[in-house]
Amino acid sequence: MQKKGMYLGGYRPFGFLPDPNDCHKLILDPVASQYVRMLFELALQGNKTGVIAKILNEKQIPTPAAYHVAESHVYSEQKAWDLQRSHWTSGTVYHVLKNEKYKGTYVGAKFIMPVPCKHRVLRAPLEQQVRIEDSHAAIVTPEEFEQAQKVIMLQHGKHQAGNYTKHQYPLKGKVYCGYCQKLMKYRVLKKLGPSFNCRFSATAVDSPCKRIPIAEELLEEIVRNALTAQIKQAEHILEILHERERKALICFSALERQEEKLSAEKAEIVKQRVALYEQYADGNMSKEEFIRQRDAYRAQEDERMGQIQRLRTEKNQIFLPVKKDTDNLQAMMNTVGEAGDVMHLSQNVVETFIDRIEVFNDERVKIHFTFENVLADYAE
Repeated sequence: MQKKGMYLGGYRPFGFLPDPNDCHKLILDPVASQYVRMLFELALQGNKTGVIAKILNEKQIPTPAAYHVAESHVYSEQKAWDLQRSHWTSGTVYHVLKNEKYKGTYVGAKFIMPVPCKHRVLRAPLEQQVRIEDSHAAIVTPEEFEQAQKVIMLQHGKHQAGNYTKHQYPLKGKVYCGYCQKLMKYRVLKKLGPSFNCRFSATAVDSPCKRIPIAEELLEEIVRNALTAQIKQAEHILEILHERERKALICFSALERQEEKLSAEKAEIVKQRVALYEQYADGNMSKEEFIRQRDAYRAQEDERMGQIQRLRTEKNQIFLPVKKDTDNLQAMMNTVGEAGDVMHLSQNVVETFIDRIEVFNDERVKIHFTFENVLADYAE
């Protein structure tokens, strides 16, 4: 069926619908296809993928995943990403612009699993891939598609794809079944292509698992959206902490001045107490008067020392905790820049920020971030 350019179902491309008269054919989605058209037009105007993403977000154009969920009426309070916070990213725009289906070309058999490494997924050489021109209605012309490739090539560079180039799947080893907690298998399915699937239900009796796979492309978009939202939340909290630190520093400085004043008063009392002793030693003061004034000076000195200790404790309580919080969160944010562009889920980005991903029925996903405890401590 792939050699005939037939659509095999699954997670269909954004902008298309299955033909009601033939489920193996694609027709244009009257709404989503206009979104795709707008995206290509923005690229043809020379806009970079990041700029395009910003424009689409400003226009409140739904992302492919958000549109798919809304159009399918698949809602859940426990969804890992909120449709209100599903944003276009540079990576999402890039994947749309690279999809040849939008010029009417069907591309199949893109991945292979050579023996004996059955689970190692490789991108097939171009000559082995199934390519059928004009297999369905196009959203852009071939000329427009090629021009868009030139635009994004200037931004992202040309990726050389030699024979049997290994397919990059950075989420592998991080995706778990939300029901049985088993690591999900990475496979290339006929309907979904590269996907994650829990096979535990096939062998276990009374398994709680729902044997429903999730497409790698959809899962990556969910992770990108969630990670972007987490980083934005961290940036917001960091701004709040910086403001708290600024105010704490003002209070700290005021307490410093009070401490300096009390220390000066204490030093003067000590000076007076020394002078008192000298008067007594010279015989200019009775013993009784000396003891009375000495005790009075000691009481004043102890009082000042107590005030100074309380000020120091107050200073530490005001400034040190907020400074520690700010430094900790700032250190976490520094890893964002060090890990690379979070919009492109590289292995380094995933290892830095993702602890594990749990997949449930209805494409519901729960993501455990490596820094979620840090944000939980500071969230308002």
